[in-house]
Amino acid sequence: MRRVAMKRNVGTLDARLRVAVGVGLAVLAAVVAAGMVSVPLISALGLAIAAVVLVVEGLTRRCLLYRALGIDRCPVD
Repeated sequence: MRRVAMKRNVGTLDARLRVAVGVGLAVLAAVVAAGMVSVPLISALGLAIAAVVLVVEGLTRRCLLYRALGIDRCPVD
C-alpha cells in the first residue's frame, strides 16, 4: 500500500509562533488544572487540546485547516 504524505504548508515563523503559543497554553492549562487560577468558560482540557494541536502543527509544519483552505505559507517543501 502506498502512503501519501501531506505537503508542508506552514512557514518557519508561523511554526515557531505555533509552538510558542502551544507551550504557553499548556502552561496555562496546568495552572488552571491545579486550581491556581480560574478562567471563565475555558476548561483545562480544552486548553490542553489546543496546546497539543498547536505544538504538533508547529513541529510538523502541516496544518489541516490551511490545506482545506488552500493556504501554503511554506516557500519550499
